Amino acid sequence: MQTDLNLDIDCLKTARKVTEFLEKKLDRYLALSGKQRFDLKSPGIDGMPKAPSHGNGSESRMLNIWLAEEVVDCVGCAMRNMTKESQRILLSRYSDQMLTYNIARELNISSATYSRKQEKALCEFADRFEFQLVKHGIHTEIDDLHVYPDEED
Repeated sequence: MQTDLNLDIDCLKTARKVTEFLEKKLDRYLALSGKQRFDLKSPGIDGMPKAPSHGNGSESRMLNIWLAEEVVDCVGCAMRNMTKESQRILLSRYSDQMLTYNIARELNISSATYSRKQEKALCEFADRFEFQLVKHGIHTEIDDLHVYPDEED
C-alpha cells in the first residue's frame, strides 16, 4: 500500500493561516489552559498526552479545557523544536510580542529579508505543529494549518 505524501503546500497562504492562528485563535486556547504567551518558551510543558476527564454534566467544559491545554502544549513543543532562526523569529513575535521591525533590527536583516524568513518560519511551524497534534492524538480535533495548491480560499 502506497501513501501519497502531499509535500506541496502554498507557502504564502499557509503562512497567512498560521499567522491568523497565532495572532487570534491561540489567545483563546491560552486563556482556557490558564497559560500565557511566555509559557510557550517553557520546557515545563511535557508534550505527553493526558487522558481527558469524563463524568458529570460539566464534561464538555472539562474537555474544552483539556483540549486547550493540549493545543498550547503542541504550540510550545512545535516552537521549541524549530530551527534556531525560525524559533527566534516566531518566539520573538508571538511569545515576546515584539514588533516585526524590532525583530529584523535585532537579527540585523532588512525588512524584505525578514518577511521571507518569517514566511519560511511560519510554514515550518505548520509542519511541526501538525506532528505535535498527531503525537498528542488530537489531530482530528484541530484544523490543519497547511493550505495546499488545489484548495480554494
